[in-house]
Amino acid sequence: MMKVVIMGCGRLGQRVAKKMAKEENCDVIVIDKNASAFHRLGKDFPGKGMQADGTDMGIYSDIMEGVAVDVFLALTNSDNANIMAAEIARQKYKVAKVIARVDDPIRAKAFEELGIETFCPTVLSEKRLAKMMAPPKQEEERGD
Repeated sequence: MMKVVIMGCGRLGQRVAKKMAKEENCDVIVIDKNASAFHRLGKDFPGKGMQADGTDMGIYSDIMEGVAVDVFLALTNSDNANIMAAEIARQKYKVAKVIARVDDPIRAKAFEELGIETFCPTVLSEKRLAKMMAPPKQEEERGD
């Protein structure tokens, strides 16, 4: 069974948690410091919600000590919190796949260079918008 820990139960975190929880053999734990955030998961969410500060190293001993976590996703709206939690998961608990959301493109690049896998919604949006605004590609004219 794949074990996934998601820090952040905002719009992105809850969507990813719900999608992952539907997968067979996937155990999902969602961490958020705001107890009211868990209502987004719905009553039928088969995973576990844990109210805690994801930057507090102590909470991870309950979740990760003696258990292999396959994926850790840091998806809050705080770059600092995401990077800090990602480093805890990667360094202390040796999680195989650690991904952090980082909104600042400069920080995202710096953290990638330090070995933290990141995704940057700002850069992804920029690329998507550029693609949407590009003129449509015309078919090459055929010579008859």
